[in-house]
Amino acid sequence: MSYYYKHEYGFSTHSIQRIRQRLRLKDEEEFKLKDKILKMIAKSIYSFETSKHIYIKTLKSEVYFVVDKIQKTIITATPISPTKQLWLIENE
Repeated sequence: MSYYYKHEYGFSTHSIQRIRQRLRLKDEEEFKLKDKILKMIAKSIYSFETSKHIYIKTLKSEVYFVVDKIQKTIITATPISPTKQLWLIENE
């Protein structure tokens, strides 16, 4: 990885707070946290898309990273039940 490496996804301030809260990584430094999250996304084996967002499931729990398709920014991390997932696919 070169000095000028650009990640595939950016992070909103809100997403950093939610990731720390939902994955219990409160004491993690921000640059290390971002690196961990990008590795988790790379290892993820399940995701789904709607017209506006990509939902990428973490391997650790039922938490999904929600990515804005246009801005390519992780906007939050949230638990999504199968029922909610179906609703999102049908209605968003």
